[in-house]
Amino acid sequence: MVMRKTKLLFIMESLGIGGAEKSLLTLLSKLDYDRFDVSLFLFRHNGELMQFLPAEVNLLPEDTSFAVFANNRKTAPLAYLRRGDFVRAWYSFCYLIGCVWQRLTNKPLYIGWHFVRRLFGDNGLSADIAIAYLERKCVYFTAEKVSAPCKIAFVHNDYSVYPHDAKLDTCYFADYRTIATVSNHCRHVLAELFPQYAERFAVVRNTVSSSMIRRMAQEQLPQALDNDGALTLVTVGRLVEQKGYDRAIKICRMLVDKGLLVRWFAVGGGPARSALEEQVDRLGLRQNFVFVGATANPYPWMNAADVYVQPSRFEGFGITVAEAKALGKRIVCSDIPEFREQLEDYPNAWLAASEEEFSRAIEVAAKVPLQACETAEDSIDAFYRCLER
Repeated sequence: MVMRKTKLLFIMESLGIGGAEKSLLTLLSKLDYDRFDVSLFLFRHNGELMQFLPAEVNLLPEDTSFAVFANNRKTAPLAYLRRGDFVRAWYSFCYLIGCVWQRLTNKPLYIGWHFVRRLFGDNGLSADIAIAYLERKCVYFTAEKVSAPCKIAFVHNDYSVYPHDAKLDTCYFADYRTIATVSNHCRHVLAELFPQYAERFAVVRNTVSSSMIRRMAQEQLPQALDNDGALTLVTVGRLVEQKGYDRAIKICRMLVDKGLLVRWFAVGGGPARSALEEQVDRLGLRQNFVFVGATANPYPWMNAADVYVQPSRFEGFGITVAEAKALGKRIVCSDIPEFREQLEDYPNAWLAASEEEFSRAIEVAAKVPLQACETAEDSIDAFYRCLER
């Protein structure tokens, strides 16, 4: 007798370059497909990581109604009008008015779910277990639009510092049997913010595939790394305030002022690039601080680093640090709870709380011999336990 497979449905916005997206793909690559029938619903069928989606996963069709909005929010009202869809034209216009109001009132967060929820079509989504793999819209969408006897939500950020709508989350968290987050610190923060759901919170750390990372790290760099004996530093992540690139540039200036020959490679794209390039020019670091851009495979850059540096202001987990750890690199990163937890037993790591401390730690790390250590392949047992709760 053939046993019926459990139907899992994952909900995600897209597969652009990001920690949650990479973690999802690693999780999907490790699932037991003899036990599970796995589907994935994406709000947008785009992103540099689409190529890594396992063949066993059933990628569901894109919601054509919502795609009009997802592809270009600014032109969505007009696009809906051209289709004769006056209701969605109105709600997409209301969403844009909300964006303008947010800027005028200087509010830190605008989700506009009251309007966005009306832009989706009837997708008839159902499963035995539905997993909203990203906070905010994925959580709200799965609660409202997916039929499943069991629902699991993921929160990938530290709610004590990451903008959130506690009122909205309080409402939608009620629909979830388990709310998974990626570190003990994040779980503690959530339990304090939402004590009524304390028993539902669980820790499921972001997973990385050490073997895959080491294999991809052997690929050739897209450009020659002509460093003339310089100390090679690498940071990977989106060019946004959270990742602390402005701090990295100041630290780079400190190292240069100490007489060090430094080449620091920033691997990632994002809205802050122009401002950061201006900062580099202002501090006279054009030859020292290099913007590489976004890439689906940052691992050759990580592998080329003498020291991997992550000056993030906050993280939920910080998957790039886990990736640098898988490559056995020297790591200097922010002294935040998530990194302390992740690097507790890793011998080649230094934590820094200020730009001065970063500068000193990088100098020390560059001189200290690497200590041999083995990085075990991440397990997904914690995720399986969530399915069984």
